[in-house]
Amino acid sequence: MRKRKILEIAHESVFGAHLGADKTIQRIKFSFYWPGMVKEIKAYCSSCHGCQLRKVIRSADKIPITPVSRPELPFQVVNVDLIGPVDPVSSQGHKYILCLMDQHSRWPDAIPLKSLTAESTCEALLEIFSRTGIPEVIVMDNATNFTASLTQEFLKILGACPSFSTPYHPERNGLIERWNQTLKNTLHHIIREEGRSWHRHIPFLLWAYWEVPNATTGTPPFLLMYGRDPKGPLSILKSIWTGNTLLPVNMKGSVESYLKKLKEKLEVATHKAQLTSDVQQGSYAKYYNRQKKHREFAPGDQVLILIPDSTNKLYARWTGPVKVVKRVKPNSYYLQMAGGNLRLLHVNKIREYRARVQTVGVIYDIDDESGEIYETPTFPAAEKNDEALDRVTLDYLSKKQQTQLKDLLHRHRTLFSGKIKRAKVGEHVIKLKNEEETMKPQTYKIPENLKRKVDVQIDELLELGLIEPVVSEIAHPVVCVHKKDGTIWLCIDFRSLNALTVPDAYPMQNMMELNFLVGKKKFITVLDMLKGYWSIPMEDSRKHLTVFRTHRGQYQWNVLPFGLRSAAATYQRAMSKVVQTISDFACAYIDDLAIFSDTWEEHLNNLEEVFKRLEHFNFSVNLGKCEFARQKVKYLGHVIGSGRHSPDKERIKAIQNIQAPTTKKQLRSALGLCNFYRQYIPNLAKIALPLTELTKKKIPNEIPWSKEAENAFKELKTALCGITELQVPDMEKPYYLHTDASQTAVGCCLGQLYGEDNIHPIAFGSQKLNPSQQKWSTIERAAYAIIWALTDNNFLTNRS
Repeated sequence: MRKRKILEIAHESVFGAHLGADKTIQRIKFSFYWPGMVKEIKAYCSSCHGCQLRKVIRSADKIPITPVSRPELPFQVVNVDLIGPVDPVSSQGHKYILCLMDQHSRWPDAIPLKSLTAESTCEALLEIFSRTGIPEVIVMDNATNFTASLTQEFLKILGACPSFSTPYHPERNGLIERWNQTLKNTLHHIIREEGRSWHRHIPFLLWAYWEVPNATTGTPPFLLMYGRDPKGPLSILKSIWTGNTLLPVNMKGSVESYLKKLKEKLEVATHKAQLTSDVQQGSYAKYYNRQKKHREFAPGDQVLILIPDSTNKLYARWTGPVKVVKRVKPNSYYLQMAGGNLRLLHVNKIREYRARVQTVGVIYDIDDESGEIYETPTFPAAEKNDEALDRVTLDYLSKKQQTQLKDLLHRHRTLFSGKIKRAKVGEHVIKLKNEEETMKPQTYKIPENLKRKVDVQIDELLELGLIEPVVSEIAHPVVCVHKKDGTIWLCIDFRSLNALTVPDAYPMQNMMELNFLVGKKKFITVLDMLKGYWSIPMEDSRKHLTVFRTHRGQYQWNVLPFGLRSAAATYQRAMSKVVQTISDFACAYIDDLAIFSDTWEEHLNNLEEVFKRLEHFNFSVNLGKCEFARQKVKYLGHVIGSGRHSPDKERIKAIQNIQAPTTKKQLRSALGLCNFYRQYIPNLAKIALPLTELTKKKIPNEIPWSKEAENAFKELKTALCGITELQVPDMEKPYYLHTDASQTAVGCCLGQLYGEDNIHPIAFGSQKLNPSQQKWSTIERAAYAIIWALTDNNFLTNRS
């Protein structure tokens, strides 16, 4: 602990200033010394999170390149790119230039464009291909006009195959990038001299490039395309001065002999160009590859993304750490970003992240970045089961109803015994993407003062038969989750296994549809399954994949553990099997099973049927978390029942206690919580507009919190306080839609008629307008509000 304190003060504190390893070593040596200090200090500085996010890109971050093989014939493979906008705009409105380069002959072409639409791009490509022929492969970047469906259909009809370069790796399209630079340099002089008529001089710029020998092939592009030397202005000038003419008046010999000589010239030019090209490209690759070495990453590795997160050079830093998901090409990887989305990047934009592992394998339960965590349960004794059933609170029912319900519970007392059983619904199977691929998980150390607590929980799992000791080559680490009350939870880090697991696409039911289905009934019971995951057996041949290690040995799971990928899908499939034939009065969302009825007698019969099916499939119910025969219950974050639904007041209270965010991540989290209840808030998009504007890319991570944002934040929390109950939609009644539009957003309210002239709201919806839509006239925005309300799937489709 003392050495770590010294390192923190000498390197990471305000007095340390994050200086390099050498200076940190010198600073510490003034006051302290211990064996191996140089190695420890260097390791500590190299694993500093802040330093890694600011470390400059060096030559070692790039991998060696391979010379591009030259196609055998002209216009087999071409490279395409765009430059612009060009300033000034040409007199005919051209802003951009479509550039093309043939890989065989190095023949360039350029077409001025007035816009970057897919239509104008296709027209320009067709103009070039009508002169040169259609290529087999077109190499291009990921610009929207190239990836547009119109462009893809155009190339498909022509029979040309598009090849897209990896984002942030221009070397893949380096041939056209060099031509772009050459064109820009020459175009600069034309614009200075000719102004807005620069588009008329592009053919002359192209000619100048065609007649000059290329640095790679050593041959003019014109010669490789047409098999003869180009006759340009200099040739004409020489002809005039010498009195000679390059073109014969009468061509000697036959047509066959002329064509034969032409073919020989083309073959000789092509051979010379190939030899020169191989030498030049090999020399370029050798020079570039100095101090370069190949780097590879495995799925699950933590890496940094070498792309600045801000245009402010003093504030900018790299992004990360993020997780490697899979390798898609020899040098391209899919990375899982902080928001869960995948991003494809070349290895040159990726750097290994050095984490400080094997320190303390402890996290806190408030750490939301660790995902969901679950504690080892404690269970009531079986002999006290009858007493627990008698203590169930049913004072909201009549005496007769209480007696009938408690008799029903006692008849099915085995459901509430508090014992985990093996359900008869099949086994969980872990399917791997590649059975031969393995991944070595990271290692975490269990602190000495927590080992005893870990032993207690391991003993309980062994006693319940949920785990068993094994010997294995690969085992996952245990993480201790520290709770506020001082106790710990035991959690297994299955991230390395999940990265190799094939996901299960079993559908989850829509939460609002379930709320509407259940909420219109008068009697509702919600059952909570007792550690339902542990009721699902693990397939014997897959148990070895779940091995985890502790300080006292290795163990594997006999049942489905929490934290596995597709565990929720497996459990949802099992519960769907339970309610498959009784879906008219029962539904399940993960481990929440709802039974709903219109009358008391019907509800008792429905409960009896559900209890029998649960006993048949050998499930257990957590009595302490059940609600029986309520007119209103908490279900999936809402309070539903008797034809009404409203948000859970406890969640609303948590939202109201949120402090003003200081970073983009905190702001997005707060907006996500509010968005969960968006259907209850009129004009949500308009109210939250100043906040959503702060989530744009141009805004720095440390958001500038203005007075306008503060007022919007307060207004949003006030709107959440004023939320009222909404009516559950009745599919047999007509709907009434009310819409409105402001300068910045559109909104709508869906309602139904209850009584003679009383329209009750069912849901509210809103959406902010983009800058183009905000320029529409009032009547256009009002019309768009109607169209949006009728076509938005999240608002109306799921309700009507």
